[in-house]
Amino acid sequence: MAQSDQIEIPLFPLPNVVFFPGVMLPLHIFEERYKKMISACVEENAPFGIVLMDGESESPSTIRKVGVLGRVAQAERLEDGRMNILAEGEARFRIVKFLGQHPCWSASVELVQDGREPEAVLKSLGRETAKLYLAAYQKGLELTGKQGGELRLPTSPVDLSFMVAYVLDMESDAKQSLLEMNSARERLRVLIRYLRDANERLDQQLRRKRIAETASRNGDLGRPGT
Repeated sequence: MAQSDQIEIPLFPLPNVVFFPGVMLPLHIFEERYKKMISACVEENAPFGIVLMDGESESPSTIRKVGVLGRVAQAERLEDGRMNILAEGEARFRIVKFLGQHPCWSASVELVQDGREPEAVLKSLGRETAKLYLAAYQKGLELTGKQGGELRLPTSPVDLSFMVAYVLDMESDAKQSLLEMNSARERLRVLIRYLRDANERLDQQLRRKRIAETASRNGDLGRPGT
């Protein structure tokens, strides 16, 4: 990417949070420097960069180099200047150069896109991902006894890969690896493997739950196989 294609943005490093395009992230803004940064972004309708941070201290060595542009979709201002905001994920970016910390880190970044891949392959992988995710979702509801609402998944395989990667219960490093992939096909394949394993674990939990419920109804908790 040419130098002219780079943009300068303020950064919002977060521990244990990996943001993705197309998703909504609620944030509570309480530090003075970030209150000023977000206020400026709201006034100018400008994006800021949400990036994963290793540990609690911000530095070029702890801030991951690939993140996502966020734009404030909703903002609630509180009495002391704190804010509750809803950030909408836009494009991915890669940090080219850190520009300093005055008082927030800022960087020159270039946007990141997936490479071109066969649409038919992506659609097939997207259907499999959606099927496995919906199965896991229903099993989770059965385990918890909760009532689920209507679940609408993105029709685009790329958007689906980002949404599923965001909501799944995975380690931050695993999510960051998915974010950094420039292949939607590979991202979907990784998610399919993860979802298959997750469904197997949920099936085992459901079997144990049903055995325990049957034993409880029989009044014989000491013999779960009956």
